[in-house]
Parts: sequence; structure tokens; C-alpha cells
Amino acid sequence: MEHPHYKIERSILKVIIWTVGLILLVSVGSVVGYGQFRAWQQRRLVAEGNALVTQGDYHRASLDARRLLQINPESAEACRILARISEKTGSRGALEWRRRVMELGVATPNDLILLARAAVRFDDRATSEIAMSKLPESAKETADYHALLADVAFAQRDGIEMERQLSEANRLDPANKDYTMRLAALRLGAGDPDLRAKGKQTLLELQNDPLLRRDATRFLAEDALRQNTTLAALELARQLDSFPNKTFADRLLLLTALDAAKDNGFPAFLEEMKTSSADDPEKAAALLTWLNMHKRVPDAIAWSAKLPPGVIGQKLVQIALSDSFVAARDWIGLQRLVNSGNWGGIDFLRNALHARALRELGNAADSASQWNEALKKVAADSRQAMTLAETVEKWGWRAEAIDLLWLIAKDPVKGDDALRSLYRYFAQNGDAENLYRVLLHQLELHPDDGNIQNNFAQLSLLLNLNIDRGQKIAREVYEKDPKNPAYVSTYAFALYTQGDSKKALKILETLPPEQLHKPEIAAYYGIILAATGDQARAPEFLDLGEKASLLAQETALIEKARRSLAPR
Repeated sequence: MEHPHYKIERSILKVIIWTVGLILLVSVGSVVGYGQFRAWQQRRLVAEGNALVTQGDYHRASLDARRLLQINPESAEACRILARISEKTGSRGALEWRRRVMELGVATPNDLILLARAAVRFDDRATSEIAMSKLPESAKETADYHALLADVAFAQRDGIEMERQLSEANRLDPANKDYTMRLAALRLGAGDPDLRAKGKQTLLELQNDPLLRRDATRFLAEDALRQNTTLAALELARQLDSFPNKTFADRLLLLTALDAAKDNGFPAFLEEMKTSSADDPEKAAALLTWLNMHKRVPDAIAWSAKLPPGVIGQKLVQIALSDSFVAARDWIGLQRLVNSGNWGGIDFLRNALHARALRELGNAADSASQWNEALKKVAADSRQAMTLAETVEKWGWRAEAIDLLWLIAKDPVKGDDALRSLYRYFAQNGDAENLYRVLLHQLELHPDDGNIQNNFAQLSLLLNLNIDRGQKIAREVYEKDPKNPAYVSTYAFALYTQGDSKKALKILETLPPEQLHKPEIAAYYGIILAATGDQARAPEFLDLGEKASLLAQETALIEKARRSLAPR
């Protein structure tokens, strides 16, 4: 028989095992249950947060998103909600939250498109290019992608391309009223009165859509201000201000309308805006910028003295206020500003502003020292260098701006922007030699770009530099697109420089009469007509050609052609 002692031991062991098992079961159940609860809680907060953004309740939506981040600091959904809020309110935070989604490694094609759109909006070309480079080919056939390309065209002030891309987005997704609205808003600036009227009517209809009402009303108010119909603009701006989802930018639009209409309510509303923005650096900077743009610089400086130190020391406020001091030519005040606060990542701008103040005060040596400090700080960052170049160009520091742009031109990302800026500058000043230098760099970056090739060939021939290559490229570009009037003109000029004016004339006359009468084409047509001895028609086209924006070398060719027509 088994000893009673062993039986007791087995009984106790069973009790212990069952107890431990029960504890483990309860613990596992609790963990699983808690995990399920947290997952449910996150799903609820995501759904609620997105719904609140749609309803325009950005404060409560932001609270939900922040709660999500407390539960899960790597919540992509929380970042998406905060990005949507920032987009609705026009805050640069949209770019940071969209970038955070990409950094988390969970970005969908839609996330990448939204990141690129935010980057375009806030002029961060490097981020937009990174986001677009990660897009799969399938995403490039979507309406959202074409809407992104429309944003890029808008940033480049290319209205024709913007309309083309928006039209394609609208074709791919006709149910998306946002594309319809943006297309209508674009057409408000059309030269065709019927097209403008159609755009306006579409926006009036979209005002009945609760989700699009605010944006449609804003587009109409902005158009009314452009058209100088101030009373209509004021009525629309007041309507915009009555919406629960209005933004600070919408309130600034009402301020603009009140000012334009010389409304008696303007002073009181301006004071209200000052009070409501005094504790918010982003709003304070926006209001200072508004005051600067509307020639109220003394008011901006006076108000800034009342702002809390924590606000005045913020970068956005410092930049806006520095514009105020520059506009007022208050160099002592500017010096005080640049010697205070924490400029952080834009300290290069502080140095540049200090250099400006010192130069204006006659201290050339210290000004040069501050400028050299600014250059050192942007040397490794082309984006900052571009910002600095754009800033000093506005001051009239052209030599410094050009030096910076040539520096940026070496950068693989920002190089194109710098070269385009240099091209515009040298074209405006008729500097053919430096235009040629720019084109050499552009040709290295884009060897297959027909427009760059054509411009290079034209300048090579005008300047007698690398003529053989210029003539060869002119022929190749023409053969690829023999109906392009610019290419036809350059190839004809290439034949003219080879002494074959008859063939040059034959090539040019493949263009229709309306293109031959365009001043930039007429100049070369007149030169070639004169070379073939056509004294009857050449003067008319030489006269037309003089209306074009000509380089000195082109003007000299026209003068030479006129002399050849003079009676001997």
C-alpha cells in the first residue's frame, strides 16, 4: 500500500499545479484581453479622429491623435490625422507628419503622393523628389498622381500644364469634386470670358457642398479681390469667416477685404486679430507678414514690441519681423533683432541680415565677416543656399546671389532650380555669354532635352562658339520635331550660318503664316529673307522681329540685314 504521506504530497502538488495553471490562464487572458482592448481603443480613436477632421472639429481630432501617439508612439494613423489637420489649417506641420509616415516604413502610394504634395506646397523639392521616386509605376496612372503634377506645375507657374494635369485627374476620377473645384478656380484667371464665367458658376454650385463650401467660397473671394470688386469680396469673406472650419488664413482674407473696401470695421477687426494671434508664433508671423505686405510696417514693428519673449524668439516671427525692419530701413532695430533669440537652423539668415544692417550702416569690414559666416553655414546645404540667394536677390545684392546660384548649380537636387534662376536672370539682362555658360551645365544634366539642346545650338551660332556642334544639334533637334517653330527657326539659322540661305528659307517657310509673324520667329525670317535678296518682304519681318526680346547679337544681325537692303 502507498504510504499516506505520498498521497498527501501528490494532492498538494496537484493543487499547486492547478493554481499555477489557473493563474497563468488568467494572466494570459488578461494580456490578450488588454491587447485586444488597446487595439479596439486605437481603432475607435482613428475612426473618431478622421470623422472629426471631416467635420472641421480640428481641436478634438488633434486630441484623439495625440492620445493615439500616447498609446502607440509609432502610430501611422495618428500621423495621418495630424497631417490632415495641418493641411486643413495651412500649417507646415503637414510636411513633417507626412514625412514621419514615410520614415515609419508603412507609407502607401497615397501617403507618398500626399507627402510629395506637402513638399511642393512648402518648397521642399528634395523631399518631393524622394517621395515621387518611391512611387510604383501603377500609382502614376491615378488621378491623385496627376493632381500632384498639377501642384508641381502651379509651383512653377505653368498654368497650361496645371490645367492639363487637372483635366486628366478629373477624367480619371470624375466623381472627385476636389479636382472639379481646382480646375474651376484655375479658370477664374483665364483670358476667355466664357471660361471664367464657367469656372465661377462651378464654384457657386460647389458652395452647396458642405465638404467643399469653405474652399469654393475662398476661391470666389480671392477672385473678387483680384477683380477689384471689393464689396462682393467682403461679402464672400464674411461668409467664409462664418464657417465653423475657418482657418487663420481665412480670417486674414477677411482682413484684406475689410481693408480693400475701406470698411469701418477694419480697425477693430485688426485689433481682434492681434489679440488672437499674440500667443501663437505661426499666427503672429502670418499677421506680421500681412502687415508688411499691406504697407503697415510701422504698425508691425510697434505690435511686435508687445509680443511675449517666447513668441518673438521663434524663427517664423523673427523672419517676418526682419522683413519689417528692412522695409522700414531701421538698421539699428534689425541689429537688435539678429542679436537676440534662437535662430536655430536658419542662423545663416541671421548672419546675412546682420551683414545687410552693417553694410547699410557703413561698416563694410564687419559686414563682410558676417556674410562669410552665412556662406559657410549654407555651403553644405543647397536648399538653404537657395533661400539665401532668393533673399539677397530681393535686396539687390545681385553679385552675391549669382555666386550662390553657381554654387548651388553643382548640387544634383537643387542644381536645376539654380540654373533656371540663372537663366532667367541672364536672359533679362541680355547676357548671352553667361546664358551659354548656363546652357552648358543644363546640357550636361539633361542631354536629351530638346528645348535645352535648341537654346544651346542657337547661342553657339550667335556667339560663334563651338559652331560645328551647334549646327549638328540644331539639325538633330529639328529632325526629331520638324513642326516645332523654335526648332525650325534655329535649324534655318544654322543653315544660314553655313551659307545656305536658300535652304534656310525653304525650311522656315514650312511654318504657317501666323507662326512666321511671331516676333521671335519673324526676326530670323527677316534676316534670312534679306540674305536671299527679298527686299519686298524682309523689312516687314525685320520690323516685327524688333518687337521680340532680343540679345545684342540678334539685334546686330537685324541691323546687318537692314544695311544689306539699303540702296547702294
